[in-house]
Amino acid sequence: MNKSRWEEIVAVAARLFREKGYRATTMDDIANELNVTKPALYYYIDSKHDLLYAICEAATERLMEGAKRIMEEDAPVEEKLWHLIRWHVNMFSAHGDVIAVYLAEEGELPPERRSFIRSLSREYESYYRQLLEAGIGEGKFRKMDVPMAVRAISGMCNWLSVWFRPEGEYSADQIAEIFFDIFMRGCAREGREVDQPVGVRGRRAREGEV
Repeated sequence: MNKSRWEEIVAVAARLFREKGYRATTMDDIANELNVTKPALYYYIDSKHDLLYAICEAATERLMEGAKRIMEEDAPVEEKLWHLIRWHVNMFSAHGDVIAVYLAEEGELPPERRSFIRSLSREYESYYRQLLEAGIGEGKFRKMDVPMAVRAISGMCNWLSVWFRPEGEYSADQIAEIFFDIFMRGCAREGREVDQPVGVRGRRAREGEV
C-alpha cells in the first residue's frame, strides 16, 4: 500500500469523523472528499471500522512512543513529569482531528479492538501514576489520591484538543507550562518550593521573564 495515500485517507476520515461524527459519516462522504470512487476506497480498507481503528491506533501509538522515551530518561521526577505533560499537550494540539476522534469515538470500535486501545491508554496513564508515586516516595509531593490526580491532569491535557487554536494567545509549550505549574502547586509537599523544570527556566531566561 502506498504510505502517503493511506495517510491521506486516514487524515480525511479523521477530519470528517470530527466534523460530522463517526456514525453520520459515510464511506461515500470519505470517497467524495478524496475524489475517488467508493470501490477504489475499498481497495485500501475493508470497513469504516478499519479507519476508526487506524485513527485510534495512530493516536495511542504516538502518545506511547514519546512517553516511553521520557520514562527512560535519567532525570528527576519533576523533570520527567514536565516532559510528559509537554509531550501530552503538544501531541493533542498538533494532531487535533486524530486525537479528538480517538477521545470521542473509540467506544464505537468492535469490543476486541476497543479493549486493545483502552489497554494502551491505561498504560500511558500508568506513567503519570509512576511519577506521582515516585515523587511521594521521595518526599517531593504530598500524599494524595494518585488515580484521581492522574484523571485531573489527563482531563486538562485531553480537553486541549477541543479548544486549542495555533493562532491563539498561548503556544502549546506555554500552555504546558501553565498546566505544569497548576499541577505542581497542587501536588507539592507543604512548605516545599515548586522548582521550574530546566527547559522552562531556560526559555523564560532567554525571553527575559526571569
